[in-house]
Amino acid sequence: MSFIQIVILLLGLCISLSVEAAGRLRPPADFTCDPNHMTSWTGVLVFYWRDESQLGFTIDTDDGTQESLITPYSMDKLLINGEHFTYGDWSKVESEIGLLKPMTRARIWLCDNDGNATLIDWQVSTFL
Repeated sequence: MSFIQIVILLLGLCISLSVEAAGRLRPPADFTCDPNHMTSWTGVLVFYWRDESQLGFTIDTDDGTQESLITPYSMDKLLINGEHFTYGDWSKVESEIGLLKPMTRARIWLCDNDGNATLIDWQVSTFL
């Protein structure tokens, strides 16, 4: 086995161990919720609507479940690729107001001891 093959093998082993040790996803720093009351869903939104104060969706999660939620929202409870969401970012997730672009992904953080503690992190491609 060559030196490069050994380095690649060790690098792969280190990466797999770090992913396995990580366990749960770490929530954004400003999402305050006891970890025992927190959950997250990541996947593709298959149904979506919003008005001035509420947002509703159904998500096909990467874990093979389908989850639905109607929640109050404000701009400070929205992120886009982990960064603060601005009014101009709606055009990155919606083709028109209230109509989601196809195959839009999101990570939703929920706190089950406070139905209003929801954070939505839109996962949009930076290549488009």
